[in-house]
Amino acid sequence: MHPIDRLTPLLERFPPSVRVFFSDVVCEHIDLQVDARKGHIHWIKSGEVEVFTGEESLGILSGPGVIFSPKGSAHRLTPRPKAELVCAEFEFGQRFNNPLTSINPSVILISVAEAPEIEVIHTLLMREAFSNQCGKSFGVNQLLQYFVLLVFRFLIRTNRIPLGITRALADERLLKALNAIHTHPAKPWSLEGLADVAGMSRASFANHFKEATQTTPIEYLTDWRISLAQTKMISGMPLKAIAREVGYASPATLTRIFSKRVGQCPRDWLNASRKLQPPTNMTVYVQPNK
Repeated sequence: MHPIDRLTPLLERFPPSVRVFFSDVVCEHIDLQVDARKGHIHWIKSGEVEVFTGEESLGILSGPGVIFSPKGSAHRLTPRPKAELVCAEFEFGQRFNNPLTSINPSVILISVAEAPEIEVIHTLLMREAFSNQCGKSFGVNQLLQYFVLLVFRFLIRTNRIPLGITRALADERLLKALNAIHTHPAKPWSLEGLADVAGMSRASFANHFKEATQTTPIEYLTDWRISLAQTKMISGMPLKAIAREVGYASPATLTRIFSKRVGQCPRDWLNASRKLQPPTNMTVYVQPNK
């Protein structure tokens, strides 16, 4: 029996796209502003960097190491006193209710020494990023896209995140139910049906799921369906076809649930989304060290 693929259903729905915007020695603060449409990856080749969210220090990370923020949370990098950095922004396809962007803490520090799966790509990435070879930017971006997969594998394997999707995906029983939701969202799932898939009693499954994810199984299923509906709406699919694909009996049912979860009816939400400007490049504010 083949093991369940924890990540492919999520990554196929929300494919990451990565772009490097800095690759050099830094001797000054780098302030990254909040941007819900983008995540951040900072790779320390050498030196030390202290990481702040607001006024709170998350600690000092020595190279080689990785600072990972899938949410696009505001944070500051302060070299101690200097460091070689590769900084990138990434988008997770359509980010609507993407479980992988909702992990907490929102900024994670990882030493390469504790993550063997990352160590190999570290060597390739640094060789590309600090070279003068043709196609360097393309090569680095492709390696970082693969890195997004590796870092989530690491977070699942180590149970590094106390709450959220990576903890749930690390639990073999919850994984069965999550995989059923991710791969078959149109099925008429009930709490009892998902508990059966997990091989647990109804009450035990409900409690275990909420403890891991901080949401109920049915709320998670609903959010997953709405996120898929939003992605399909952006692509131009008719609401009737979307309702059928995400598990609702009619466009009216989808509209009612969509409006309750999103705060707008599908038409108003889609019109507002189309008026938004495309994501702009990340703004980086650099200030002298104090």
